[in-house]
Amino acid sequence: MLKLTNVVVRDVRDRDGFKLGRVVEPHDGTEAGIVTADEQPRRECLLSTPRHRTSKSRICATDARGKIRWAVSPNFLHVADVGTDEASYIWGDPALAKPLDSTHC
Repeated sequence: MLKLTNVVVRDVRDRDGFKLGRVVEPHDGTEAGIVTADEQPRRECLLSTPRHRTSKSRICATDARGKIRWAVSPNFLHVADVGTDEASYIWGDPALAKPLDSTHC
């Protein structure tokens, strides 16, 4: 079986969560490389697939062994190791949302 090593995978979905397709792009193994790898596909999705919604489309990246290693936020501000609370939150686990604490404002 072919392993997809060092790639970013975007699961393209519409506003209702209906799967529209999948985009796979190679990356260089760095966080910056992961973000850069999805820039062109993200633009193409927005232009060619008007029903596409970035907030509904999960994004992950694999490592050099082909294992899913990172969860990527839709706005690319966060890249988190899979298995962490941050990765679960990025992929939509609302139980991990932390309430605002007025002492930190």
